[in-house]
Amino acid sequence: MSISILEALENAEYNLCQGKTEINKVIGIDQLHNAVTLLLKGYGLDDDIEAIFAEYESLDGAPNKEE
Repeated sequence: MSISILEALENAEYNLCQGKTEINKVIGIDQLHNAVTLLLKGYGLDDDIEAIFAEYESLDGAPNKEE
């Protein structure tokens, strides 16, 4: 199952705005952090977060996207 950056942002919004438990908030913050980190590195909304994580073992460690 692949998750695009846009889907991660949508999931984060759901968890932060409609989540009923504290764990929803924690998950939402993590999803938001991951998406924003990759967007700031030049990745697009359609890029697959799981593929980037699999390749670099960390989203923070992923390099800036080459254009």
